[in-house]
Amino acid sequence: MAIGRNTFAQGIVIRLFRAWSAQVEADHAPMKRLQEIVAPLGLPDETAIACASLFELIEGHLGRRLIRESCCSRRLSPDESALLGVLRVAPSLSAVAGTLAVPHGLPGAIIWAVIAVRQALGMTEPDDGADDSSPGPLPTCPFSPRNRRMEALHGF
Repeated sequence: MAIGRNTFAQGIVIRLFRAWSAQVEADHAPMKRLQEIVAPLGLPDETAIACASLFELIEGHLGRRLIRESCCSRRLSPDESALLGVLRVAPSLSAVAGTLAVPHGLPGAIIWAVIAVRQALGMTEPDDGADDSSPGPLPTCPFSPRNRRMEALHGF
């Protein structure tokens, strides 16, 4: 059951990210649109705020806009795949340590934003990083431009 809930939550995060990104790109305030998505799902009010904060923090940390796939696509952009990876493993990371999934670690603000999003969406405990727990920095970031060639196919 937890796997289904996490998959549903990941689909919601991608839907919210695509709506948020489109609104920001169009110079509109995104919160009204995010609340329109969240409200019918019976999710807590803070879900939209937590997700918007996470997206802004990641873009700020990277110093660039995240690239989204089209709104109705079943494919994920490389940035969307990386966003889901961060959502999956960030609570088990520290700002200093890295893993194969996030080799450079994450700033504390992003870790706390991920925790808020996971709580708002009722996601189960994160991976403990057992598969990805190599210590120290590795050469590639999940948001790196070289990963833009790869696309994941998910049924959200």
